[in-house]
Amino acid sequence: MLQEKIAIRHNVVALPAFIDQNVAASQTDAQLTVGAAADQDGVLALKGGYVIGMSVQLNAAATAGTLTVGVSIDGTEDANTTQSITTGQEVMALFEIGDDAPRFEAGEQIGVEITTGATWDGTTADLMVVVYVLYEDWQF
Repeated sequence: MLQEKIAIRHNVVALPAFIDQNVAASQTDAQLTVGAAADQDGVLALKGGYVIGMSVQLNAAATAGTLTVGVSIDGTEDANTTQSITTGQEVMALFEIGDDAPRFEAGEQIGVEITTGATWDGTTADLMVVVYVLYEDWQF
């Protein structure tokens, strides 16, 4: 039997959703949880690669204050990924490799951090963040 390995140079993956219910005011660098896992705040990277995008959605809009959302690698938020929401309900961002896409290595934990000000009034809104990564050098 002849077997052949197929190499895929780059593979884009959407990580499981990071969520926060009833986004509280006055939070600083609060790590979001993965799905319904109350004590899991990140996903381990299988291979090295880059964070190339993020979509942020609230199920209700705030009328005052600011929510900032950013991707973290091993617990440290990458400033190039930080996005702000004031009165809207969604933000989408793409990060260019070589400019602002943070690099991660196999085994590092990818997560999401949020910060809200004291005037944030979207405290009944639920938040969902999806992070898109580009893994390098896959073989099947």
